[in-house]
Amino acid sequence: MMTKNKVLLGLIIVALVSRIAPHYPNFTAMGALAFFGASRIKSLWGSLALVVATMMISDLVINNLIYPTGEFVLMYSGSLFTYAGFAAYALLGRNATNMRNGSALLVGGSVAFFLLSNLGVFLSAYSLFPMTWGGLMATYAAAVPFYAPELISTALFSAMAYAAETKFSTVKA
Repeated sequence: MMTKNKVLLGLIIVALVSRIAPHYPNFTAMGALAFFGASRIKSLWGSLALVVATMMISDLVINNLIYPTGEFVLMYSGSLFTYAGFAAYALLGRNATNMRNGSALLVGGSVAFFLLSNLGVFLSAYSLFPMTWGGLMATYAAAVPFYAPELISTALFSAMAYAAETKFSTVKA
């Protein structure tokens, strides 16, 4: 198996486990999977399918086994916005050609994820704020504490994937 495929498979497993296992809020490898995967998979649709499949598998476990409601839940309220946020990571990850622009694009992906996923929270039936401009701004303000863990985890897991790929590609079999 090629090095990039091994690293990608490892990142898929880490992304699944990091979502399902108890974790600090928003500290998962999903953003890294979307960003790194898109930079390594030739097909944009293939990289998006990989992220969606990983999210759906972990969502099925989370929604039906970890936090069961008594009814089968395929997707949670606002999940399409979260998925769109990861798609933004993937779109930006495709253009990461070096550490400098990769870092800037990763931060851009994190901002896009923040804006999209929290728009989904605001528009959901569970929103704590009124459906006004002020309510949207209050939703974003309430989400600020969750931004740093998401950005840090995405940067950390992406850096680990790039480092593993570099390390294992230089090791002779």
